[in-house]
Order: sequence, then C-alpha cells, then structure tokens
Amino acid sequence: MFNRLLSIAFLVGACGSSPKTGPSTPPPPAGDGVLAPDGRHFATERVYEGDCMPAGGRGGCHTVTLRPDGTFRNFLFDAAMEGTYSIEGSSLALKGPDADPIVMTLSEDRTKLDSLALKP
Repeated sequence: MFNRLLSIAFLVGACGSSPKTGPSTPPPPAGDGVLAPDGRHFATERVYEGDCMPAGGRGGCHTVTLRPDGTFRNFLFDAAMEGTYSIEGSSLALKGPDADPIVMTLSEDRTKLDSLALKP
C-alpha cells in the first residue's frame, strides 16, 4: 500500500511541475509607445518650447530637449544646462551635474511640460 501511494505521489508531482523549455516571450513595451520600454524615458527625441521673449527681444524661448538615451538639454533664454532626466508617472526630473533635480509636470497626453508645449 505504501509503495502504491509513493508511486501515485511521484506521478502527480512529475506531471504538475515539468519545467517549460523554449524561448520566453518578452514583456510588451511600457505605456503607449511614447515611452521607451523602461518607462522612464521617451522612445524618441522630444522638444518642448514656450515662455518666449517678445519678438526682437534678446533671449529666445525656453526649450527642453529630451533624448531617448535619458539625457536632456534645458535652454533657458541665454543659458543651457545638460544632464539626465527620468519620468515617474506625470513627474519629469531633470538632473544637472551640480544642481538639485528640477521637477516638472507632464500633461496626461504628454503634449505639455509645465507651460512648455511639445513642438511638432
């Protein structure tokens, strides 16, 4: 009787826990395709621009360029800062080499970064 129970237990265990072989399916990309698969950077370069000086004035516009490799360029009128960025939900953090992170807010559809609009 004991041998029969042991045989049944072995068969049940062997059938229920066989390892799967073959290629695994990678997880789908994060979000809606706008974000890179890591979900923390944009998949393609994006430029947000706004807060422009009056025509003919000195300084131009405030421009933030976000690259897929996680780097950015923040050009504010006549000064530029470069560093890395990361996205967490609707917050985007810009981290320069010597400064505390600057946290900005992305609109739900990601066409606005604070008061800056996505350039077409």
